Amino acid sequence: MKADPSQYSLNSNITFILLAILTLLIYSNTFHASFQFDDMPNIVNNKRLQITDLRPASLWQTFFAKSGKDEFYRPVPSLSLALNWYVGKDNPFGYHLVNTIIHILTAFFLFLSFKALLQTPKIQHYFNQEDRFCISLLSAVLWAINPIQIQAVTYIVQRMASMAAMFSVLGIYFFLKGRLGNPYQRKIYYYTVCFISCFLAIMSKQNAVLVLPSLLLVEIIFFQGSDNVLRKIKDHFLWLSIIGMMAIMTAIAANLHGIFDFIETGYGWRHFTLVERLLTQPRIVLFYISQIFYPLPSRLSIAHDIILSTSLFSPWTTLPAILIIMLLIGISIYKMRKWPLVSFSVLFFFLNHLVESTFLPLELIFEHRNYIPSFFIFLPIAGALWSLIKGYRSRSRFMFIVMVSFVTLLVIGLGNFTYIRNHTWKTEETLWHDAAQKAPHDARPLSVLAIKIAWGANPTPKEYDVALAMLKKSIPLDKPRKGQTTSVLNNIGSIYYMRGEYQNAIDIFKGGLAMDPDFLRMRYNLISSLIMLGKFDQGNIEADKLIDNPKNYLKPDYFKLKGFILLWQDKPQDSLVFFDKALEMEPDNKAVLVNKGVALGMLGETDKAEQILKKVANMSTTDLRPFFGLIENSVRAGDLPSAERYADNVF
Repeated sequence: MKADPSQYSLNSNITFILLAILTLLIYSNTFHASFQFDDMPNIVNNKRLQITDLRPASLWQTFFAKSGKDEFYRPVPSLSLALNWYVGKDNPFGYHLVNTIIHILTAFFLFLSFKALLQTPKIQHYFNQEDRFCISLLSAVLWAINPIQIQAVTYIVQRMASMAAMFSVLGIYFFLKGRLGNPYQRKIYYYTVCFISCFLAIMSKQNAVLVLPSLLLVEIIFFQGSDNVLRKIKDHFLWLSIIGMMAIMTAIAANLHGIFDFIETGYGWRHFTLVERLLTQPRIVLFYISQIFYPLPSRLSIAHDIILSTSLFSPWTTLPAILIIMLLIGISIYKMRKWPLVSFSVLFFFLNHLVESTFLPLELIFEHRNYIPSFFIFLPIAGALWSLIKGYRSRSRFMFIVMVSFVTLLVIGLGNFTYIRNHTWKTEETLWHDAAQKAPHDARPLSVLAIKIAWGANPTPKEYDVALAMLKKSIPLDKPRKGQTTSVLNNIGSIYYMRGEYQNAIDIFKGGLAMDPDFLRMRYNLISSLIMLGKFDQGNIEADKLIDNPKNYLKPDYFKLKGFILLWQDKPQDSLVFFDKALEMEPDNKAVLVNKGVALGMLGETDKAEQILKKVANMSTTDLRPFFGLIENSVRAGDLPSAERYADNVF
């Protein structure tokens, strides 16, 4: 008996609830997963996102929260992360909940977009109401539960990618509503919301700028046809040229050269060239496609071993990969009229890989880059599956049951793969142990695991040995950036320092600085090691290099270290100059205040010294340094009763 089409009249509430329940079940084991990798500098240690009130000034500062820099950066997701911090501080539950809600909303508006797309003039006669509902729902489900989406959802900081996707699909949906709408006023409303959505998408992540040519692709395939579009471009060539020139001039005025600087400097610290990246990406994009359609948890990882393509024939798969992609794009353009859904899904996929999978000096591979490109990739597949189910429903009950069972098992299987893969994201240790097994030639998993071991709570000598072995093993392995070998050496030296093996630490730090003299953190660590061995003269020379660094990058700790050395060299007057510079940058630095108090006491200004040291003592009841300084200062002043009183405070 044929189903009543009216029951498929877009019951949006029920559809949303179904998508929400399914997604929440599949991602239910992620809500307490820890912060990972880039979450730490971008969220946990990012002071600009850690707001304590909702005043406009506090919210505005979140728009300038790029890790390590003070610049305008992806303001929409930055604001949402700041609101997460305001509500739950560093509890990851709220962040994961919001990420999952964004994923649900994106899937739901994809469902609405699919329905609208199937009503466009070029293909609407192929589908009735029942077809549109079933194909759209199946497409949205296959997209939402596919394991390839995990990195954009479970990885908290990739909210930037998921919010860009959510607003992009909103832009596509409202563009379709505007094109399909009749009343002029309603069209204006839809196009306005489309514009706002596209703007918010770009403000979430820059790669969302591709939503604009994606709308043009929708227009060409489903409304105009390529011939009509080309004819209109020809008829309005003059005006389009003027608008294009104005756009180019505006981009130049908006510091477009910064993009070229980014490209030029970016490849300077990558281990691959622009040509090598362009040659390698086709192989990676085909690997993405294989992950989408064969998404076993064992094939997914935060790190992958990638062999660089150095020519069209090295490795031999380079040229075939390029030819396959060209063939797919060529066939999709050629068959645009006959197979509009297939053509659109293929062209949309490759179009939306243009930013992150072509010439920009980004890391070679990340799975979250498929979040937007995979939007429509399941639409023709869902259409084919539904066509078989619908055809067999009236012709063969057995085959109908087989097809329904296949689709049901497909959904269960994909959901199960996603749930299993999400277990890996539970902690940093589980994630990077998995990556170390799947990418044995990548240095990063070993480095991250070594840091987790050595900088964990109360590491044992054996754990230090394990961490050192892992770091040393990672030195010859592949690294995402040039110069990261010196970072590994810095970590090795730091472990020697923590073990009290200061001479070993000094040797490592000196070797690393020979490779990269501008590695400021390593020079700071070298000075600390020299101080521990009482080599103050050498430390003083290195401290001058640290402060007079070519980057002109200064921190309070640099001046504190220089002043501390001068204090130990019995030069309290000279040390005060550097302590005061440190306090100009950080007035409440307790260590610097204690040292300044000691220096003043050595110069005989015991009253000033006592005042400063008392201030520090009142700042923390558990810090004994100011009390030791007060005892010493009282002895210098000949005030033994006060010295005894401060000693009692220590005990």
